[in-house]
Amino acid sequence: MQAAGWSTASIAKTWLKEELFSDLESIKVQTLILHGIHDKVVLFELAKIQNQCIRNSKLIPFKFSGHGVFYDEKDKFNKELMEFIEE
Repeated sequence: MQAAGWSTASIAKTWLKEELFSDLESIKVQTLILHGIHDKVVLFELAKIQNQCIRNSKLIPFKFSGHGVFYDEKDKFNKELMEFIEE
């Protein structure tokens, strides 16, 4: 399924008013960030900001993925997730 372009643009406009990162520094638990570098929905730069702001976080970039890392690179996704859980 694909969203209509007008609906995606309309939702994206609402994000301009949001404070997306104000509470990231309050996260105290170990955090895994899995993100595709070709993501056009949530840009990879946002994952970098999350990684910088969340003290105990680990960012795993997915070189061959967009927004669906769990689909595009499912073996790597499962491996990284299992390693994180088992730590």
